[in-house]
Amino acid sequence: MVKFLHTADWHLGIKYKQLGDNAQKARNIRVKTIENLMEKAIELNVDFILISGDLFDSNLFDSNQVDRKLLSAVTQIFSKTAPTPIYLLPGNHDPLGKDSLYNDPVWEKLDNLTIFTQPEPYNHGNVTIYPCPVTQKKSKEDPTEWINAQENPNISIGLAHGNLQVGFIDDANFPIHPDRTTISGLDYLALGEWHSLFQQPDSKGVIRTVYPGTPETTKFGENASGQAVIVEIQSPDSPPQITPINVGTLSWLQKEKEINTLADAQYLVGELNDIPEPENNVILLKVKGVTNQETMNYVSQLADDYHNKFMHFQVVMDELYLKPNLLELKALIPEGAIVNQTFEALMAIMKTQPEIQEYSDITSERTREIFSQLQNQEVLEGLSPEIINRAFLLMYQMIREVS
Repeated sequence: MVKFLHTADWHLGIKYKQLGDNAQKARNIRVKTIENLMEKAIELNVDFILISGDLFDSNLFDSNQVDRKLLSAVTQIFSKTAPTPIYLLPGNHDPLGKDSLYNDPVWEKLDNLTIFTQPEPYNHGNVTIYPCPVTQKKSKEDPTEWINAQENPNISIGLAHGNLQVGFIDDANFPIHPDRTTISGLDYLALGEWHSLFQQPDSKGVIRTVYPGTPETTKFGENASGQAVIVEIQSPDSPPQITPINVGTLSWLQKEKEINTLADAQYLVGELNDIPEPENNVILLKVKGVTNQETMNYVSQLADDYHNKFMHFQVVMDELYLKPNLLELKALIPEGAIVNQTFEALMAIMKTQPEIQEYSDITSERTREIFSQLQNQEVLEGLSPEIINRAFLLMYQMIREVS
């Protein structure tokens, strides 16, 4: 039996340009998350730790400069993990090469660290690891193709960094055959590259191929990130027991809200105030709708009001429009378009409402003509000024988005 931690895509040193002044704070949190993850592995008494590439972010290598403080922090974390072995695979963001930081002598001081530099089997007790180190940033070859564990009596684990060919990515970098575990006789394939947890079953429905995702979310859209997995395998050919563990600190939250009234905006503020641990939240708020100037000003102020409350707070108002008067709306409608017919119908319906009929400039004759063309005149029953106004707002929003 073997029990190990599988993690990947730490991307330490990531720039986090979108976080502005809080970028360094987010990078520090990322290091702390890794420290907590290693402590968790020790608590769970794992036999070893697998890191499936991209320990560091590529931006560090573009200039061939490495933050020595960051390097020191990582080596200290690894030394505290001793004597638990750590098996590290270079990925496409930190590939092996003459300028690779994995050539730095600082790693030689760590007795519990093995950096895989060659695609050749490595034995750990009753386990054979088949590492596929990356030596360049891009390749169209399957890095796992060399693996052949069919005759190996040990528990066989592949360790690679690339893109599983299951239909998500066309023209993928480092493509990996989706049936690699079956083809090569692997009990488990530990992958890195995808930042969200992903588990792929084999032809028998057994999950043997896993992306653990990044321990700390790097951007919006990584909805199953902030995790690692604990894997237990009883014996060769037995199904792995896979247990995800949540370790991430930062939450990247995208919110989309329709704002048409001041009450809508005030309700949104209540939702923002109810978010727990705001200092650990990165918020992208997209608002849309048609509203008045007072509400527009209220929403515009949110960016300043919450600048220091969240890790990062951004408001996008590209689709929030000022409510037009009817003449402005009519001027936007192309002549002869079906939208123009709809506008006329709304104007005719407005004539039926005493509270707002004065705002309709359509003639009584044209109103009767439009009503005679309606197939279902029962629709007029129960209409209110609020419903009609709402219809105008939706029409205006649609016209603005199309134009």
